[in-house]
Amino acid sequence: MFKFISLFLSVTLSLFIASCSSSNTAEQRAGNVPTEKVVKTTTYVTMPGNTAITVTLVDSIDTDVQLSGTEFRATLSQPIVVDGHTLFADGAGAKGILNKVVQSGHLKTPAELNFSLTAIQDRDGRWINVGTNTILEKKPSHTNREVAMIGGGAIVGGIIGKVIDRKGSTEIGAAAGAAAGTVAAAASGKRDIFHAAGTEVVFYSSQSTQIALR
Repeated sequence: MFKFISLFLSVTLSLFIASCSSSNTAEQRAGNVPTEKVVKTTTYVTMPGNTAITVTLVDSIDTDVQLSGTEFRATLSQPIVVDGHTLFADGAGAKGILNKVVQSGHLKTPAELNFSLTAIQDRDGRWINVGTNTILEKKPSHTNREVAMIGGGAIVGGIIGKVIDRKGSTEIGAAAGAAAGTVAAAASGKRDIFHAAGTEVVFYSSQSTQIALR
């Protein structure tokens, strides 16, 4: 009797273990048992300082139109590759800022422009902040002789009026000469800085930047 009971328990236990094993296998096949997670690692590559960043302007830049703080758009003219890794592709979007804009005056105030690149788009469309050098441009000031010639229109007008020798012609000539002097200043005395869309500009990174590769 004891042997019979022992045999019965042994068979029952074996069947229970087999049932559990079969159940686990079925669950694994059904996808109910969580499988081992695959951890994706992100590779980081450092873009060193003084890296050349060549861009093509999408927006034109004009000191006669834009103000300090205005943003401008551009695209990369060539990819940025470091240690065989393409950090930014050719044609990637880029943007910058006009740090300082001084509009040209008609006489002594020269036009001035300081601008830099601020960010580039990676392959996922995210904007990556980059620091670059600031490009500085400044038109030369007018010489004293140029200023005298621009402002001398009134004198020339007065002389023309006397030669015409008609009543009131001197005053008319002087006024016309003054107006001509103003037009001359607007035409030749104003020297703004202008870069058309499509102009290629080379910036250099001012610091190292860590870029994440997916």
